[in-house]
Amino acid sequence: MKNNSYFTLKQLCMMAFLAVFGMFIKPVVAPVFNLLTDFIRIPGGSVTAGFSMLFLVLATAVTGKFGTATMMGFVQAFIALNTGISSIVGLLVFITYSLPGIAIDTVLSTGFFKIIPLKNRMAVAGAAGVLTGAGFTNMLYYRLSFIPFLLFYIFGIISGAIGGRVAFIIMERVPHSIKNMR
Repeated sequence: MKNNSYFTLKQLCMMAFLAVFGMFIKPVVAPVFNLLTDFIRIPGGSVTAGFSMLFLVLATAVTGKFGTATMMGFVQAFIALNTGISSIVGLLVFITYSLPGIAIDTVLSTGFFKIIPLKNRMAVAGAAGVLTGAGFTNMLYYRLSFIPFLLFYIFGIISGAIGGRVAFIIMERVPHSIKNMR
C-alpha cells in the first residue's frame, strides 16, 4: 500500500522548479505592475504578489498535499534572503513568504473549502495568499494609512484571485502526467 503523506521526487522537483521560477520571474514583471501601483501611490508588491502566488497555488493544486505552498514559501524566502532580493527585511522574509503558503495550503488542502469548485477555490487560495502576505507586510514594514491600506488590499486580493484563476487555466492545459501527480 502506498503512503500518500510524503512528497514524491517528481512532486519535489516540480515544487522546486515552480518556487524558483516564481522568484526569478517576479522582478521581470514587477516594472509593469509598478506602473499601475505608482500611479495610485501604493506599494507594488501587493499586485506583483498575485503573479507570484500563481506558482504556489498551481503546485498545491497539482499535489493536493498540505504543506506544499508552505514549503515553497520557505524555499522562496531562503532564495530571497541569500540573493539579496529582500536584504532590507532580513529574517522577517520567512514570515512574509511562508504565511501566504499556509493560507494557500489551508484553502486547497483541507476539507473546509471542498464545497467550492476547484477553479474558484484556486482563485480564493491566491487571494488568501496575497491577503495574508500583504497583511503581514503592511504590519511589519509599511503601516499605510487607511485609503492606501484599502487600495493595497483590494488590488492584492484581485491580483491573487487572478493569479489563482490563471493557475487553474495552466493546470488544465498541462499534460495528463503532471495533473495526476497525487
